[in-house]
Amino acid sequence: MRPPARADLPDWLVEVPLAHRGLWGPALPENSLAAFAAARDAGVGVELDVHLTADGVPVVVHDLDLRRVAGVGAVVAATPLAALQEHPLADGAPVPTLRQVLDLLGDTPVMVELKNSRRGAGVLEPPVAAVLDEHPAGAAARTYVASFHPGSLAWFATHRPQVLRAQTAGLGGDRRVPAPVRALLRRLGFSRWSRPHLVSFDVAALPTPATRSWRARGGVVVAWTVRDARALARAGVHADNVIFEGLDPPRWPPQPDGPES
Repeated sequence: MRPPARADLPDWLVEVPLAHRGLWGPALPENSLAAFAAARDAGVGVELDVHLTADGVPVVVHDLDLRRVAGVGAVVAATPLAALQEHPLADGAPVPTLRQVLDLLGDTPVMVELKNSRRGAGVLEPPVAAVLDEHPAGAAARTYVASFHPGSLAWFATHRPQVLRAQTAGLGGDRRVPAPVRALLRRLGFSRWSRPHLVSFDVAALPTPATRSWRARGGVVVAWTVRDARALARAGVHADNVIFEGLDPPRWPPQPDGPES
């Protein structure tokens, strides 16, 4: 697949860095409303993770359960929203819904990472699409979806073609996914099916032949997750935007201090 021309994509995709799970830290839990508000107020965008509750509500949390973020083993997919929100994050606030986060962020750029490694495409995607449909800024403005699962992007390409889509890939990936599938993802081999507008790729793996080719043909690459100055410099050479964590909001594009291989 030939990537969309950069001139046909909105400028904010390459101009506004994204805070990984919000601007979180010791006082602000990851994927929390407070961390997202901090990112918004700092003038950067947000990358966030979405799972589906037992009663079909998209909630913003990275893991399959709440053990790491709330100290309880409640499995998100097996727990209704009301019961899930009885277990607060470290700041005392409940796990937010996707709708709450988008309402909070307004026109702040948002990458919605669809976490569906244990589900087939078509389960998580419709509820997420419904939230995007109702969001005032919405899919036509500054919200886009991303996933390792090419089926998720293919679903959006068919059912919500106006929603921008990012194919996530890297050298590692979910070990529950068969090795040949992970290898195809690294080579962006599913692009004809998932039809991404841009690629989100592990900064530690950049550059690869696939990302070099994608960018040479005019495509956009977003590097994840940038946690130090060296990774930021690498992204400045081999990517068009960054998802960052544990850093002050970076100036983008960065001013390199020296050559980066």
